[in-house]
Amino acid sequence: MAKLENEYVKIEKSYEGIDDQGHLSFLASQQHDLDMWIEYRKTSYLKSKADSLLVPMPDESEAHMYTSYDFGDESGSVRILTLEGIHHLRSKIREEQKAKRDVIAFYFTLCTGLIGAVIGLVSVLKK
Repeated sequence: MAKLENEYVKIEKSYEGIDDQGHLSFLASQQHDLDMWIEYRKTSYLKSKADSLLVPMPDESEAHMYTSYDFGDESGSVRILTLEGIHHLRSKIREEQKAKRDVIAFYFTLCTGLIGAVIGLVSVLKK
């Protein structure tokens, strides 16, 4: 991605107002496609994470949560989370992960206390 961006910057600096024969727009289009592919992969990852935690995805009817993009392949237009959608879903995932950690911490504390009580009882009974 950095190589593509550096090439774009280099051509843009050398552009002197004459016909660039579409080089700048082609590079900008390639960079936009790459950016959208990265966002699509982020959406796929967050969707799999949400599915594993049983967290619902944002509703597709909410326009500010999703954007559509067509990569030009036979799959057609895909739905990609916007920054607001990513933020919303990540906060829901974090809440669910925290709830699971809290349950584990509760049982760990309970077991540690019971082990301590048993050790104390055994030491008192040995005397």
